[in-house]
Amino acid sequence: MGDNKKKTGKPDRNLINFKEKYEFNYAVKQLQKQVADTTRQEAKDALTAAAKRISPSEGREKIMRAARKILK
Repeated sequence: MGDNKKKTGKPDRNLINFKEKYEFNYAVKQLQKQVADTTRQEAKDALTAAAKRISPSEGREKIMRAARKILK
């Protein structure tokens, strides 16, 4: 599901648009804060791997949870 910048709010916050660099970078920074001693590249790799397993339309939290699991 694509992300529409004009439609903001709860449904928009639940998604990560991997085509938008700023959204991907924000998710990487959040992941680095949640898992200690994680490099930027490790966080990027984990997030990308999690997104391949889980559909981005299933939500940000599910992808972030999978990425944290990969990093631990």
